[in-house]
Amino acid sequence: MKATILSGSGRYQDEWHDFTATSVEVARVLEPLGLEVAVRAFKPRGVLADVPDADLLVVNAGCGEYHASSDGPEDAWAEAFEVLRHHRARRRPLLALHAATNTLDGWAEWPEWVGGRWDRERSMHPPIGDARVEVTDGDHPVTAGLDAFTLHDERYSHLDLYPGSRVLLHHDLEGSRQPLVWVTESDGARTVYDALGHDARSFASPARVDLLQREVRWLLGQDAPATATPARSAS
Repeated sequence: MKATILSGSGRYQDEWHDFTATSVEVARVLEPLGLEVAVRAFKPRGVLADVPDADLLVVNAGCGEYHASSDGPEDAWAEAFEVLRHHRARRRPLLALHAATNTLDGWAEWPEWVGGRWDRERSMHPPIGDARVEVTDGDHPVTAGLDAFTLHDERYSHLDLYPGSRVLLHHDLEGSRQPLVWVTESDGARTVYDALGHDARSFASPARVDLLQREVRWLLGQDAPATATPARSAS
């Protein structure tokens, strides 16, 4: 099976994230699952070349500014967006990571697919550091048998959660539960949003790697819980 990771660049790059580095980490996590993984800059060429054949689409991107000189003409983007719509129409799964709730700016379908969004007036995160991740719903294949864990990451907070999104993991902020991972199955298409993964340090956590593999197994219809991934060094 094939997975395409659309990695933030140009209009979908921001100043806070090294999407290239984290996309490479995601690819390393997915390859042991037997997936053929392509990491592509989120540009029309990458969308048109690799998304049509992808069994799984991963979006690891944020929000920048559009510049025709570097991002290409809008008609090329219109064609690329149609490819994304066809992926959705074929009910192929989507994994949206971290800043992906704040990408594809102005494209109304995107937050509906993801099941929520970053509210630029309200959403925030405490300073990056040790983040405690708690299990909200242990009755889903992604979280069955999963324990709470701690990793170095950002804790996105006050995200807009859309109806139909099922929260699996959260963190606590000033006594309030804040969703970190949720799933949707609207339109017959499976989607996971995973707010973790600000930088490569997140992937030094074996529990985080295990979670990501669980998510992908569920997205691809392999609903049995994954076994824990052996720890690897954070070098």
